[in-house]
Amino acid sequence: MKNTFFIGVLSFLLFSCGGPSTDSTESTSTAESDTTQWTSYGDPIEDITSLIPATEVAHLMETEGQALGIFEAEIVQSCMTMGCWMSIKGPTNDTVLVFMKDHAFFVPKDGVQGKRALFSGEAFYDTLSVDLQKHLLEDAGAEQSVIDAVTESAYELAFEASGVWIADVPEDAPMAGDEME
Repeated sequence: MKNTFFIGVLSFLLFSCGGPSTDSTESTSTAESDTTQWTSYGDPIEDITSLIPATEVAHLMETEGQALGIFEAEIVQSCMTMGCWMSIKGPTNDTVLVFMKDHAFFVPKDGVQGKRALFSGEAFYDTLSVDLQKHLLEDAGAEQSVIDAVTESAYELAFEASGVWIADVPEDAPMAGDEME
């Protein structure tokens, strides 16, 4: 039970971002005939006719050995340091991390919780060492007791996204570099 709780907490705080800062490419468009306003980050997403719900990715990886495409999910949290990752609702109501490929772009650091996201990329499983987990928790500003509780490597599902669309992003959603203005 403690490991399940810790993995949940870790998913929220796992990665802070120390990568290079770049401006995100933003453009607003309306998808199909609804009134949703989409904001784009990273590479363009051209075709959204075959969306893969993120909740089905674990099953897809079991049956096909990989999951590549355009995924759809609800955002739980985004990196509050740079916006280089976001956590989404995963296959079993857990959270799964989505990393922005090569730190080439960032999403808003706040204001996107509960928003619908579409992202182009791939899913993978990865092992995070104890040292890496502790380092990332420190960078995320976690309490020392949470950092000290990390005693085992973690093996988790994650995504790498080359492009992201987020629905109805607030105009004042903070981006990396905003604090320097």
